[in-house]
Amino acid sequence: MAGSSVSIRVEAEIYPTESSEKVVEAVRKIFPRLGLQVRWLNDSAVVEGWGEGLEILENLKKLLKERRIRAAARNILKSSIEGDQVIFYLNKQAAYAGKASFTEPFVESPLPPIKVTVKSNEIDKVIEWLTKY
Repeated sequence: MAGSSVSIRVEAEIYPTESSEKVVEAVRKIFPRLGLQVRWLNDSAVVEGWGEGLEILENLKKLLKERRIRAAARNILKSSIEGDQVIFYLNKQAAYAGKASFTEPFVESPLPPIKVTVKSNEIDKVIEWLTKY
C-alpha cells in the first residue's frame, strides 16, 4: 500500500457512571500507539485519539488474529465502508479486557462503544491488510 495514507480517529464517550481512566485504558489496550486525550463537555467527557499510519492498527490486527475473527471482521468492515472511510464500533468492556469485539452503535451494551474511523484512499486494501490470514 505504498503511497496511500491512512488516518485513524477514535472516540469513546464517557458516561457519568464510568471512570475516565478506565475508558482511556480500554482504548489504549486496543490502540497503544495512539495519542489520547480526554475532552470535557459540561457534565460529559469523550476520550479522543487520532493518528496516521497502519502501525496504529497493528495491535487491532493482532487481536483479530488471536480471536480468530478475521473473516467476520472483514465482513463487518466491508459492510461499514462509506466512501473513502470505514466506521466501526468496538465494545468498551471487551476492550478493557484487552479483546477486540465489534458491536453496534448502542444496541448490545448499556455503555457507549468505542467509535473507530479509518480513512484511506485505498480503504479496501487497508481492510484486507487488517484481516488477512
